Amino acid sequence: MNKKDYIERILGLGTFLCFTALIITVLIQIFTRFLPLGISFIWTEEATRFFFIFSVAFAAPLAMKQREYVNVDLVLNYLPKNIRHLFEIIIDLLSIVLFTIVFFQAIKFAKLGVGQTSPAMRIPAYIGFSSIIFLAIFVLYYALGHLKDQVLSFGKRGDSE
Repeated sequence: MNKKDYIERILGLGTFLCFTALIITVLIQIFTRFLPLGISFIWTEEATRFFFIFSVAFAAPLAMKQREYVNVDLVLNYLPKNIRHLFEIIIDLLSIVLFTIVFFQAIKFAKLGVGQTSPAMRIPAYIGFSSIIFLAIFVLYYALGHLKDQVLSFGKRGDSE
């Protein structure tokens, strides 16, 4: 198993665990609110927010890896293969530029959370803020891999595909 497979498995497991925890937390919130138990957990709303943020942080790089992000195939499908391939390179370059900016801005954002905690669960705020750094690193990892593959295969592709 190569390094990319391990990263993909960790991201997939993180997505699964966070989303499962999100569902369980929401169910706890619903049951304690509507059942006559006389208890209501105040931490569930905050935990749900954290689990959602981290679900996205784990899943977004997988979407980049599998090229399952939103795009307009209708336009690209009418282009010749070489032009479409050039557009895919441009998309990868723009993704790299965007997520490089996001990475550096996310570091500044995470620093804002130092010394702060979440109100109900008392979790350091920089943990939630750091999810954007995590997301940017792995989206960049996959975008750079795609760009390398696209550039190396650019001369090898023809209109016959």
